Amino acid sequence: QLYNHPSIVMWVPFNEAWGQHRSIEVGEWIVARDPSRLVNIASGGNWWPVGHVVDDHHYPNPTFSEDSERFDEKFVKVVGEFGGHGLAVKGHLWRESQENWGYGQKGLSNSAEELLQKYNSTLQDLLELKHYAGIAGGVYTQTTDVETELNGLMTYDREVVKIPARELRKLHSCLFRQ
Repeated sequence: QLYNHPSIVMWVPFNEAWGQHRSIEVGEWIVARDPSRLVNIASGGNWWPVGHVVDDHHYPNPTFSEDSERFDEKFVKVVGEFGGHGLAVKGHLWRESQENWGYGQKGLSNSAEELLQKYNSTLQDLLELKHYAGIAGGVYTQTTDVETELNGLMTYDREVVKIPARELRKLHSCLFRQ
């Protein structure tokens, strides 16, 4: 039903090797079935040489731990998940009484300023990977808090933006300069 939906830009059949099976066969089938879109056979783990993208997940700071000699120029290298710096915003938590968490070092940030500093630090690491490891992209975890996981750029109820879009744009500008 969604075969030709314009928002599908990449097929990712497996995530972190969960349920992964017959990777080459699955990847070749997807490439043949829909040659108009990219294929990332296994986001964050157990990569096989099929499709177009190889990615690694690493928290909190982005790295690319895969042996780069395994990949030739035909595969795009991406940090498929990184970040996860958390900030609890009182009054905007899924459950105030539960233990909340984030992936970032030393637990949750104590302030919006600390969150911003941690976020900027991860972007600087991604920028280094761009220049020295040929990383073409990165995916920050995550857009919103999810229940007790407070890694979002917005709170669970979407009422509070932890880092404003203007600030994000300014921070991200370093990634688009030569």
